[in-house]
Amino acid sequence: MSPLPSLILALATLTASVALAQPAEAPSPARQACRSSAIELCRTEAFSGDRRAVRYCLIKNFDKVSPDCQAAMKAMRAQIQASGQKPAEAPPPKP
Repeated sequence: MSPLPSLILALATLTASVALAQPAEAPSPARQACRSSAIELCRTEAFSGDRRAVRYCLIKNFDKVSPDCQAAMKAMRAQIQASGQKPAEAPPPKP
């Protein structure tokens, strides 16, 4: 698995809780950057509340997400690599 999908998974973990975001909670810059892409490209996953599914969807559609979202995903990847954290893995396929 290339490092980019791992980064995207980790980023999506932080950004893809579109359906679960608390109104009083200030969205992170990465969440703001990827919100419209998540809703546009991963509508079913975003509204299901399944953050892992949204992460995976954003990874699969990396070439289609907005430039701001791509930049946020890349920045998150660099941050994760710098901290030495292990990136999240893709969810198993649904039956």
